[in-house]
Amino acid sequence: MIWNVVLHKKANKDLEKFTDSERIRESLRHLSQFPDVKNMLRIEDNLYRLRIGEYRALFKVYDTEHLIVIIHIDVRGKIYKNL
Repeated sequence: MIWNVVLHKKANKDLEKFTDSERIRESLRHLSQFPDVKNMLRIEDNLYRLRIGEYRALFKVYDTEHLIVIIHIDVRGKIYKNL
């Protein structure tokens, strides 16, 4: 089952500032085909973290809609500061 991966407006803006944006986009495409969130770090009830090299993507999963919303993308040292 393929899931829909949607970039929140902030995540889309975050992505524009990185030179590795294509590598990050490829990881997000992979997430749409294999959303095994059981193996990912759960930060809050419905908030997960995807590790992409030195970058982290925070996302929410909506099981009933088969929807993943990427809410924030940043480097490892900065991603958790604004939670």
